[in-house]
Amino acid sequence: MIHLPPQTVEALLESLNCGAMLLDRSGRILIANRRLIDMMKTPLPCLRERRFEDIYDDEKDRRRVQERMAEFGEAREGEFYLPRVDGTHLPVILSSRPLGDGEPLSNYMVVTAIDISKQKAAEARLSEDYHTIAQLSDTVLTQALDLKHYSEDLEQMVRDRTEEIREANMEAITMLAVACETRDEDTGSHVLRIQRYTEQLARELRLPETDVERFGYSAILHDVGKIVVPDDILKKPGLLTLEEREIMQRHAPEGERILSSKPFFDTARAIARSHHENWDGSGYPDGAKGEAIPLAARIVHVADVFDALTSRRVYKPAWSREDAARAIREGAGRMFDPSVVAAFDSLMRNGGLEADDTRLSVDMSSDTGASS
Repeated sequence: MIHLPPQTVEALLESLNCGAMLLDRSGRILIANRRLIDMMKTPLPCLRERRFEDIYDDEKDRRRVQERMAEFGEAREGEFYLPRVDGTHLPVILSSRPLGDGEPLSNYMVVTAIDISKQKAAEARLSEDYHTIAQLSDTVLTQALDLKHYSEDLEQMVRDRTEEIREANMEAITMLAVACETRDEDTGSHVLRIQRYTEQLARELRLPETDVERFGYSAILHDVGKIVVPDDILKKPGLLTLEEREIMQRHAPEGERILSSKPFFDTARAIARSHHENWDGSGYPDGAKGEAIPLAARIVHVADVFDALTSRRVYKPAWSREDAARAIREGAGRMFDPSVVAAFDSLMRNGGLEADDTRLSVDMSSDTGASS
């Protein structure tokens, strides 16, 4: 088999604090440790000498395993699941890598499985909580509209109450957006910078002040759909695979779906869905082109790319403002609306587009531990 005695290999796998198995090049399971057996709730004889792909009943999943075995010499990691004898699926992070570089070690592969069922349950609860808060927001807005039908003696009270509700909704919007952003390395400052940049660009385009404010607070929720993107894709330091990119791109339509159907969120829904559309029609998710893309989304597209370029990410260092501005100008007519780029260029020449991360819509200083 290999240079190490089988008992030694078994002992090494048993010492791992996760499920583990040893496969040969044909995909046959030679050794499975006790943690893997417990995770799958499957007796050891039902696994040993079986091919890894054969433990899956679904044909699509079997093909995924077959494709992985065809790349036997490469290390891979990603979300998958382990089937259990009771028919349930245990979500896991599967990591696989050859036992060594040269033969005979390269003819064997170690596969480890880390249970992420608690994380998945927490994500499901977070998504459910988000929908609950959105429904509560609908209820509060409806109550505010009902107050307008009161008598003239109550008009001032209606105005005061409506303003309180608007402020409460703005706080809820900001806190929810920041909560979603904290899944990434950015602690939430990103959404506040996008709000600030969007307001400056809208004002430079001579839009009415009511539109400036509406575009600004709606831009805060541009990436709310990322709540459905798994952490291993959202935080991946390297290039995404085609499959991972497709999953990441789902955040645009998912953001539109998540947001409330009330008119108050019309602009936010348009931004969430369309802020990755390109002026020449090469963007996603709809391939919309030119003025068919909502103006608010065109503005946020420029603001979002500028902030992404000038911010450090797990996969790149921060660009200088000058280099980022050059990239925005070069994208005019291709990625970006030329009129929005002209407004961007005017702001850059006059010292605009300076983010003020301390200008928060809610107080996030001592209570949350967030930094500006």
